[in-house]
Amino acid sequence: MTITWDPTTFNPHDLAFLADPYPTYALFRDQAPLSVVQPYASTWVFRFADVRQMLDDSITFVKNPPGPPPPPVGLFSMGANLPEGLFSSDPPRHTELRAVLEPLFMEAIAQAPAVATATAEKLLGSLGARWELVSDYATPLPSTVLFTIMGIPADHWPVLLQWIATIAAAHDITQSIALRSLGATCAMALNTYFEEWILQCRHTPQPGLIGELCQAIGGRDGLTAEDVQVCCSDFAVAGYLSTTFLIGTALVHLLDNPDQAQLLRAQPDLIHNAVEEMLRIDAPAQLVDRVAAVDTKLGGTALPAGTKLTAVLGSADHDPTAFADPDTFNIQRDDTAQISFGDGIHFCIGAPLVRLVAPIAMAALVALPTLAVAGLAQWQTDPYLRAMTSLPLSMGAT
Repeated sequence: MTITWDPTTFNPHDLAFLADPYPTYALFRDQAPLSVVQPYASTWVFRFADVRQMLDDSITFVKNPPGPPPPPVGLFSMGANLPEGLFSSDPPRHTELRAVLEPLFMEAIAQAPAVATATAEKLLGSLGARWELVSDYATPLPSTVLFTIMGIPADHWPVLLQWIATIAAAHDITQSIALRSLGATCAMALNTYFEEWILQCRHTPQPGLIGELCQAIGGRDGLTAEDVQVCCSDFAVAGYLSTTFLIGTALVHLLDNPDQAQLLRAQPDLIHNAVEEMLRIDAPAQLVDRVAAVDTKLGGTALPAGTKLTAVLGSADHDPTAFADPDTFNIQRDDTAQISFGDGIHFCIGAPLVRLVAPIAMAALVALPTLAVAGLAQWQTDPYLRAMTSLPLSMGAT
């Protein structure tokens, strides 16, 4: 096919693209399915089959390039002395960490539905006629669930939320050096917080996931205190934000498609299928990075060893070769094999928590039939994330 659209003109930080990336993804799938995107100097991969192959083949496509890591440089490398965590490691270390962490995580999240239900009722019961979705509901609900199951005292939550919000905002490479430096400082503070918390837990056992992880330190699996520190920091940052992002985008789709909202009210058993469709239509994490460990091919394109690659999950989940009528929001969809949580050995360890909390959060919102958008939605400026930073809402009389 003759390329009539120049992919080199693509700006991943263009505000119009960030508000609705899917028409641009369609252009890439049709005309440039593997394309180098600046300023990331990475080959972005847009088609479902190529993305799935890339995520499933953990030998060819790895988290870290072959050879010794480059020396740490500058402020943003202050955590380089810590070990690679679950999110950033390759086998065999990834396999070892997951074998220890996943069973403890799955046990800890058993209480999530009860905490989510109580929190949703409390939050919605305290709101007035006008409120803001992200700060008043989408952030406090999943963060309360996560911090509760981790065993973090409630009076610590406000400062942790401030740090995590700053870390997430600083991930956007177009932000000022001041904000990115502040994000690095907050990351250091978060790591230091968990270092101290782990010391306390090891001295005086504590309830919650952190306490369980501390008890596993020094066992036959070789888990160290530093491993637990990195794991706790990763969980704190990633463990609730996916649900926060999902609540925002999912509500917009329900409000834009009142027939689907009404269908969900009439058939509440559809909520779990609806959440899968919400994840597919707007994956909270849009991009996932890998590196080619060896010379290889993907989608017919030759890739030398060391090539940086980025799987575009949001594009893959809108690929018409994998999903019928992919741009339509349909909570009764049968082809729900979306890959918004990734795939392969790095399939998101937090996916089960999202699937426990998001249905409760969304069912509570759907039960508010007079809910309406009352202002302009503000979108994240980081193409790695699909999220709103603000969505004003109003509730009229029934």
